[in-house]
Amino acid sequence: MITILNTNLYSTNNNKVTFKQNKNIPNNSYINNNNKQKVYASNLNNIHFGAKNINQLYEEYNWYINHDHTPAINSFLKIDADEKTMDSFLTAILNTEDRSYQFIDSLVRQPRNMSELTNKLTDKVGPQSKNVMPFFFDSPYNKAYNKYIDKKYQDSHTISELLKVRPDWKGDVLLQKHQQLKGNTSFEIGNIPKEFPNNHLFLIADYLKDKMEIGLKQNKKIENLKLDNREYEFKFFTEGKSDKNVFGVFTPERKKYVLKMSDEKYRSLDNPFALGTLAKIDTYLTTNRSRNSAPLCYYNHDRNMSVYKYIEHNHVPQKTNNLNEISEHLPDFKALGLTYNDNVGDKNYFQLKMNSNEDLHNTEGFTEGIMRNEWISVDNDHVTFSNKFQPSVSKYHAPLPNAMQMFF
Repeated sequence: MITILNTNLYSTNNNKVTFKQNKNIPNNSYINNNNKQKVYASNLNNIHFGAKNINQLYEEYNWYINHDHTPAINSFLKIDADEKTMDSFLTAILNTEDRSYQFIDSLVRQPRNMSELTNKLTDKVGPQSKNVMPFFFDSPYNKAYNKYIDKKYQDSHTISELLKVRPDWKGDVLLQKHQQLKGNTSFEIGNIPKEFPNNHLFLIADYLKDKMEIGLKQNKKIENLKLDNREYEFKFFTEGKSDKNVFGVFTPERKKYVLKMSDEKYRSLDNPFALGTLAKIDTYLTTNRSRNSAPLCYYNHDRNMSVYKYIEHNHVPQKTNNLNEISEHLPDFKALGLTYNDNVGDKNYFQLKMNSNEDLHNTEGFTEGIMRNEWISVDNDHVTFSNKFQPSVSKYHAPLPNAMQMFF
């Protein structure tokens, strides 16, 4: 056993980031200010509103939002009018800055309903409408979405808030935002779990650094570490051939965590296999409460390490390399716009069960997932992100570096 008595002598920069929602424009707020209500006249020329005029459409739209507490997209879908009228009304909404933000935000906040909302919106405005072709640059929706992302980036208070929207933010964009928020370059995501008081997490990382290996891993016993009369136990996981090292860390409270570490020379927020890239993807999954992914607690870019909730190793009934079968057992990935592409490692997923981890009990559809014999992934390097109503904005986003598509 190795003992360090005074951890307060150890200095580190530990800026915690908390998850907050952007409350600048509440999703269900009734916008009533004259300046906000105004639709730019230049954009209303030759717009057809059918039997209902613009004021009548807004009155009904606002009523659903204000009195029914219905999200903007759902309020729009409730209005009964012909395709041409609804398409013109949607164009008017998207050409009004605050209205367009509210509308798009109501879509972004419902990622699991995106497929259903896409079909309903297409039926409402017609399949030929440019408003349902958001990947065209001249689409009113595309232009409004670019402004939405601009505002989201400027107004977000945490990195996690951005990654809840989508996982494919460029690394330099996130680093710049962190510096803007915190005034330093010590990039972090999430919070250090309370079971690692003082500087214990970083001292544990220093202790385990000498135990790291590259390539094929050899099983080894790691002695306990005692810090301030708190004793930590460890397990070394040997699966995988990459530079990543995975350690089980068990606290005196019998809480279980997984510490993923890699040499600092491999540090990146954009490269395949990098822990930073993985942290972007896993923050998206964690903040959207996915039951099919191990929850990420904390990522430290300087040290190139991540802390995850430990998932009990309930092995799947039968190993498979069939990608379709794997994806079918991870349905929440698809629901959140992610395509799972890793069919190489059979130790990257386990059976989802009640004892998988107590923190998963509050994830979306957890009980139903158990009944459907779903799995949980503990390594999400190889995914792609696609969402019809979240077109990529080149200033901020880049495709995730899905290594399976790059190398095979």
